[in-house]
Amino acid sequence: MLLHPVTLWQIGLIRQTSQKKGNAMSNDPRPEIRTVIVDDERLARKNLRDLLSEHPYVHVIGEAADAAAAREAIVRERPDLVFLDVRMPGGSGFDLLDRLEERPSVIFVTAYDEFAVGAFTNKAFDYLLKPVDPGRLNLSLERFLSSGHDRGQSSAIAQNDRICLNTGKKVVFIELMKIAAVMSEKNYIRIFSVDGECFVMRSPLKEWKERFPADIFMGLDRSLLINRHHVRLLRKRNRNGDIYMEGIEKPFHLGRIALQRFKALMGVTERQECKPLS
Repeated sequence: MLLHPVTLWQIGLIRQTSQKKGNAMSNDPRPEIRTVIVDDERLARKNLRDLLSEHPYVHVIGEAADAAAAREAIVRERPDLVFLDVRMPGGSGFDLLDRLEERPSVIFVTAYDEFAVGAFTNKAFDYLLKPVDPGRLNLSLERFLSSGHDRGQSSAIAQNDRICLNTGKKVVFIELMKIAAVMSEKNYIRIFSVDGECFVMRSPLKEWKERFPADIFMGLDRSLLINRHHVRLLRKRNRNGDIYMEGIEKPFHLGRIALQRFKALMGVTERQECKPLS
């Protein structure tokens, strides 16, 4: 049987790594992360593997240098997490994901920051720039562990995440908890931050509702999503109402049904309606 020239030393290396980690992993209470490294540069794979060896709960079960070999390894091994380069022979990392029927969680690792938008469009769990910073890698792995690392759950956004906003004119990274509200207008959305900024994007509100934590962001109607931690004031107007959000000058108007939903979700009483809620 003929083996890919890289496969032989990979098998030996992975076995050696597993033996070295054996004792440490048995004493580590954290669940094991089975991962595959995909990068066409051998040195880049080695550097990342060395960084991951500092985390005894991470088990590198395979490597690949091109899109075809990567697809085969992912389908065969069904890893929890894939560290994926973008530019590779035989297709990009984005092309590879499009060919997979079942996607694993993915952390893109690349030297090109212009691919950040594509990475988050493909619902990547994270995006790391080369050379990979050990502290940044550690943070990403800890976030992955805290997420429960179910296969394909990369589309969810956690409370401590930073998200990528592409307005067409610029790409902005913003902490999730700095978002006060998201409002839909036809085919566009406006994302308001607590710092008083507003970002306009062409995107459906439904996608953000599905990705944002439901215990933090409340969908009051089909056009409005608000961060419950940044509500300042509710002012009732007959059967309707206005809510004032931190960092946003003008209030959002709520119809009767949206007002009832807001009050139920926030636990607002009649006496609180005209008082600050934060």
